[in-house]
Amino acid sequence: MAELQDLVVIGGGAGGFAAAMRAAQLGGRVTVIESTHYGGNCMNKACIPLTYLMSGARLVDCARKAGRFGVQVGEPQVDMEVLHARKDLIIEGLRLGTEQLMAEYGITLVEGQGKLIARDTVEAMPTGVTGSGAQQIKARNVLLATGSVPAQLPIEGADLPGVLGTEEAIELHEVPERVVVVGAQPWDLELAQYFHFLGSQVTLIVEGDQVLEGADREVAQRLGKLLHDSGLAIKRRTAVEAIREADDGALVVVLAEGKGEVAADKVLAARRLPNSVGLGLRQVGVRTEGGAVPVNDRMETNVPGVYAIGDVTKGIMWSHKANAEGIVAGECAMGQHSRMEYDALPHCAYTWPQVAWVGLTEEEAEVACPQMRVGQVPVAINPYAMILDETAGVMKVIAGKYGRILGVHLVAPGAVDLINGAALAMMSEATVEELMRFIPRHPSLGEALVDAAMDVEKRSLHMPKW
Repeated sequence: MAELQDLVVIGGGAGGFAAAMRAAQLGGRVTVIESTHYGGNCMNKACIPLTYLMSGARLVDCARKAGRFGVQVGEPQVDMEVLHARKDLIIEGLRLGTEQLMAEYGITLVEGQGKLIARDTVEAMPTGVTGSGAQQIKARNVLLATGSVPAQLPIEGADLPGVLGTEEAIELHEVPERVVVVGAQPWDLELAQYFHFLGSQVTLIVEGDQVLEGADREVAQRLGKLLHDSGLAIKRRTAVEAIREADDGALVVVLAEGKGEVAADKVLAARRLPNSVGLGLRQVGVRTEGGAVPVNDRMETNVPGVYAIGDVTKGIMWSHKANAEGIVAGECAMGQHSRMEYDALPHCAYTWPQVAWVGLTEEEAEVACPQMRVGQVPVAINPYAMILDETAGVMKVIAGKYGRILGVHLVAPGAVDLINGAALAMMSEATVEELMRFIPRHPSLGEALVDAAMDVEKRSLHMPKW
């Protein structure tokens, strides 16, 4: 490729796609190098397939409860082949759409493994080829968007057959009788509930106090109770010492500190690490810390002209975070002065009920703003939640001294959509007074969010009188 590229992106996932598209919109000559599938881990092996599978499993749970609406059905049966066939069809459609969009913008797509051989030169080795055949691409700017890779937990027996990572668990076409899930990340809870809905006996093992890492403590406690009440076994403050194979071929999860053992047919135990190996970073002087690439708010590394975004950098591994970072990186590579802000970054878990939050937790707000105030309402008092027969959960709004919204935390059906409006309010520096004046549609779950804002001022019309 003789023509100098304005931006070469190594990695065609959510962040790399966003960066390439934005740079191309600004008139840049852009090349994207991808070693496996465009769309990255989120589209192909994580967020999209897992959310789809959770939606299917949720329908099974709804069918079991249909009698509450006067609808009489028998015990639902799941055709796993059909379930997975549609999952694969959705992924294929999204992947092809991603490739087509980039091609329409004139972005050059290269299939292969990319790495830096100089600050302004990227080598692309075609997939499955060794030795000669590499292509060298000159670039004014290079973006590392290589995402993350699965890694085993540092536990004895983590390499045994039947111990699965998220990607492998998503591809299971049979429903195990007994499943142990180790972890407190959103995908751990989603997989636990997915197999539970399909009929597995599920045990969730969490090393800390909370079933959902990073969430507001009260929200995590509510979710934990809901999961426990639905039939999941939860072991908090419990570490896994080892995983062993029993004589009958089953797996035995040995808990630390003599807390016993749990038998399982499948154990889901994995973590993800930044995918920074083999990129030539050391050769060109790009600094790493613990395998992650440090960047500033313009997504610049310590080497001028080399950017990094998404899971390969420090911080939480979310595809929507990588997408936003990609836009910033693409604009900066084209000479604009964009900066990344994380204060209004939404967090979510596609459990049921859904969990979503943005901003500070109550514990964080107490430290940052001692005069903060909290308003909250139970979802149970919301008419639309009653109609849906989904009354578990809570909506919480945290405000600062002068009413600025510091955080919003939701446990409710539709929480992952409602949180977008809350994040927009925070980006606009809205106050609870302004949120109180918003007129939500009736009946809707948005009414409960407004009611929670009113409760900050103890003006809720639907909560008991103080």
